Amino acid sequence: MFLSSSCLLAISLTACGGHNRMISLGDRRLSIDCEGNAGSTKATVVLIAGRGRPATDWSKVEPAVSRFARVCSYDRAGIAKSDKAESRIQSVDEIVNDLHKLLKASGEKGPFLLVGHSIAGFYVRTFVTKFPGDVAGLVLVDSSHEEWALRLDQVDPSPTAHRLSQGTARLGYFVKPGERLEWRTELPLIVLARGKPLPRTTQMTEEQCAARDRVWRELQQDLAGRSTHGEFRIAEHSGHSIQAEQPGLVIQAIRDVYQKL
Repeated sequence: MFLSSSCLLAISLTACGGHNRMISLGDRRLSIDCEGNAGSTKATVVLIAGRGRPATDWSKVEPAVSRFARVCSYDRAGIAKSDKAESRIQSVDEIVNDLHKLLKASGEKGPFLLVGHSIAGFYVRTFVTKFPGDVAGLVLVDSSHEEWALRLDQVDPSPTAHRLSQGTARLGYFVKPGERLEWRTELPLIVLARGKPLPRTTQMTEEQCAARDRVWRELQQDLAGRSTHGEFRIAEHSGHSIQAEQPGLVIQAIRDVYQKL
């Protein structure tokens, strides 16, 4: 497998104070934590953590968002409080279908303002494609881009990296040369990108690391441009986990999209 590449691919690759519930999806239960007024809201904000990360990643964001909107975070199958899934690594479609079922079974009301960190950007974009009528707005927090593995392989074509494998594809990255993201949306969208460089690695030269940083920034800007109402912002003092390092920027981005609804 590709740990250092996995970190690069995903990025380099107690509850939040609300009401925690275990919701049955039939064969397993998922943990969801929601707070805020459920009766008078334009949209329910759904916070989706990065790869292998729990709902508590949003502990600095969820309480503040609950003051102006209904907001939920959850643990995907096999993470923290939630039951395991049948497959060790769920596909993007499986994760998105789980989320759709979870929101319906939990009684949380749409439309939803989806907030995705890191690899959860794949889940946000796929959710919009599969269930467009359920989504009102989007915030992407240093989101992975489907073309990242291919672009990174161009920067560092090391045969030992194993970036373009079926395992990588299952995570949501494109692995076939020439594949390009076609996703577009009319929804309001804010993309928050890291301001600090990606973690350095001894597997790459300084020139390759600099090129890798340029590619990551280009792909963040590309995502913002995929909405007719897209906006690109930089978290100057943050690395990948902007929600932990500069949570106020994430909260403000959610508020700004929410106010446009």
